[in-house]
Amino acid sequence: MIQFIIFAIIYGIMMFIWSFVFLNKSNDKVNQSFLYFISLIILWMVLSLCSSYSNSSVFVLALKTVYWISMMNLAVAFLLFVYRLLQKRLDAAFYISVSINTLTILARYLFPIDYSDPTFWRLSLPVVAPIMATVFTLPAVYALFLITRNYCSTKDQRQKVQLKYIFLGVGLACLTSVISEYILPAKFHLDIGLSFMYVAILIFIACIFVSIMKYKLLNMRSEYIYRKVLLSSSDGIILVNKNRRIICVNDAAKGILRNDDIGTGDYIAEYIPGYAYEPNYKQHEVNIHTADGEVCLSITQYPIEPEDRNSAKLITITDVTSMKQKIDLLVEQSSTDPMTGFYNKQYFIEQYCNSPEHTDTELSLLFVDIDDFKSINDLYGHIVGDKVLEALAACVRKSIRSDSKAVRFGGDEFIILLENTSADDAYHVAERIRVNVNNLDISRYVPDMQLSLSIGVANSLMLGMNSVSSLIKKADTAMYRSKRDGKNQVTIITE
Repeated sequence: MIQFIIFAIIYGIMMFIWSFVFLNKSNDKVNQSFLYFISLIILWMVLSLCSSYSNSSVFVLALKTVYWISMMNLAVAFLLFVYRLLQKRLDAAFYISVSINTLTILARYLFPIDYSDPTFWRLSLPVVAPIMATVFTLPAVYALFLITRNYCSTKDQRQKVQLKYIFLGVGLACLTSVISEYILPAKFHLDIGLSFMYVAILIFIACIFVSIMKYKLLNMRSEYIYRKVLLSSSDGIILVNKNRRIICVNDAAKGILRNDDIGTGDYIAEYIPGYAYEPNYKQHEVNIHTADGEVCLSITQYPIEPEDRNSAKLITITDVTSMKQKIDLLVEQSSTDPMTGFYNKQYFIEQYCNSPEHTDTELSLLFVDIDDFKSINDLYGHIVGDKVLEALAACVRKSIRSDSKAVRFGGDEFIILLENTSADDAYHVAERIRVNVNNLDISRYVPDMQLSLSIGVANSLMLGMNSVSSLIKKADTAMYRSKRDGKNQVTIITE
């Protein structure tokens, strides 16, 4: 009865520890191995109740066999946990230990087994018993050797404290086992079965658990924080592992990416093309195509555990499409003339006149002036004059390439900057503009009047200069020559 009460108390504590670890499980290998170790211990504890039954039915014998095998593998499970804890790769020594342990279990069946008491240290063959006992403890001894060696070599004080807890657990568990197996039966003639073994196991697991909780050996997360901060966040949040697969994604991220089918295990690159796991960045902008069209995202990415280069990455995403559009619109409005849609003078000077010389690019610049435009304003008013300017700008835009820079430089003065364009080609462009404007029908605004342009052309290669400011002055001079020579013509300046 006492043994059952002790068992019930210890079993309840063990199940609490197991449940806590299970509910806070992650993909961390240390966590997984610890959970496996606890599960094996609990299985052994439950099945140990069957060891006292004298029933020899097949079912009871099967339970006793599983009980015995689970007990024989406890040392191997502990060794696996130590490997994961010390971040040590599973090597030949580990696989040899597992192989010897497995072969010994198989060899055990070659000797007489009393299923009423299936513990290997009470075999009928006295020579074999200590040999098998030694073999089954070798993985645990090797695990303690690894812990000791790492404790002596590590400079991480936190890990030293963690390993001290494990040493404490091993020491107390061994002391309790010695008292249970030898001192009480031999000295006091008390046999309380496995009760003290349960206590020994509980002490050992509790020490590891305290180390986990206090020093966070495992990647345990708070359910409250997980739900409130991640799942319920208004910001889009995605967790990605080193294989670029999604670990977790909240509803806000699905909404931003316009896809409710995003799930755990999907490749992040399927939703954010060009995604890179290695770099960490803040407010990095990318454009993606969704069912609703192109979306601009601001992405921040950083590792959950900075000291681990294979750590999962936390990605926050924000839809900045509308903000980007507003900024682009403001930039466009600040750089363009609202009437003609051409660049304004201030923007052009900042971007081209104040920039370094274009030494590797042949430039041609057209300086365009509308002939006698003042008379239109004087006779018909500025509203009509504005309408004529709009029509002229549309005509000029159709007459030049899309990469040409058109600028409203003054009230009725314009500049056309042509990159990688020779003097002859620039002249032909100027002539095309002049002819098209001269043929422009503006009779609905100004009856019985045609527009004409005086245009000056300057070429950087011909003049031996690469400064846009210098080209403006030369093209302006050429334009005045067109005015002086009768207007409605194009003049190329050669010096």
